[in-house]
Formats: sequence, structure tokens, C-alpha cells
Amino acid sequence: MRPSPKTDALFAVDTALRPTGFVRRGHVWLQDRGDGVSGWLGFGIAGELDLTPLVGVCFQRYDEICRTLGVGIPTTPMVSAPVGALMPEKPVWHWNFASGGDHAATASSLVATFLKHGKPYVDKHAKWDALSRELVAKPETLLDFERARKLAIIHVLNGNAAAAGEVLKKERERVAGSRDAYARSYRAFAHRFELAFMG
Repeated sequence: MRPSPKTDALFAVDTALRPTGFVRRGHVWLQDRGDGVSGWLGFGIAGELDLTPLVGVCFQRYDEICRTLGVGIPTTPMVSAPVGALMPEKPVWHWNFASGGDHAATASSLVATFLKHGKPYVDKHAKWDALSRELVAKPETLLDFERARKLAIIHVLNGNAAAAGEVLKKERERVAGSRDAYARSYRAFAHRFELAFMG
């Protein structure tokens, strides 16, 4: 049986990534940075076969708390961005692995762009102390639906349960009158968080 075009494209990307230290783990590529930190590379896949690279950083201790609280997906980056958003001019958002095209050349171009624009993002954000300080100072850089959850976890990991409690309280007040899916899941998260860390 012939591999699918998607399998061919991802194999070409995997081959081009090998020298970089990024190793495929399921549907993503991880680079061990030591101390429970990993660079992360994933792809949005669309159209005939357009790959949009996304880059980020994972922290094992953050993942462990998410697992304890039953939220998130393992090895989901704490912060991430499309590689195109990190390029200064005329960004390239996706690479097309056309059927019958030169996948090796396309993969090499993608990986070269990732190393130039995506890897510095990993390098910058791979230090917990600096990243957690930055996110606490500029919470608006986090998406609305994840801000309160991530900030509470950051505070508890940094030993500041009082600040975590304040984040939980503010968000609970903000969604108090709401019955939507986010508000319900947030209240359940806050309850589990308090049982686990605020007892």
C-alpha cells in the first residue's frame, strides 16, 4: 500500500529536521532542552497539502499540573506562535507539498525558515523564570480562554498560592453570570485547582 501524500510530506519534514535535534513524538516534534523543557514544533495541515509550522515551548512541570487537574493535552506548548508571525517581511505562512513535487526541497526550505525565525522563539522562551515573569507582567499576551488557567498554574509553580487565588477569584467573578461552555469548564477547573493547591 502506497503511503498517503500527508505521510510522504511529514516523512520529508522529519528527514530535514533530524540534524536540528527535533525528534518526532506522535504528531509533533520535540527538542529536549534539559531540565524538563522542550522545544515544540507542530503543523496545521490544510488544502491539498499545505503545512503551516507552529513553534512553541513545553514545560514538564506545567504539563504535570495540567494532568493533575485534568486539563489540556500532554506536550501542548505553554506558549506558541505560527512561524509566519515571527517573520519580519513578506512572511511565509505555509509550505505546499504538491503531489508529485520535490518534497525534500520543500521540507528543506521549511526547516531553514524554521531555524531562522522559529528557533530563536524557542531559545527566548525556554527559560521558565523569564517566561513566567513576562506572562505575569503582560497577561494580555495569553489568549482570553486560557489566561486565567495559565496564570493560576504559573503562580502556584512559582510558590505564590495567594496570587493564584486572586487570579481564580477575579475570573470567577467575571464569568459569574455566564452559563456558556467556557464558564462551566472554568468553574470546574477553579474548584479542582483549589482542592489540589489551596487546601
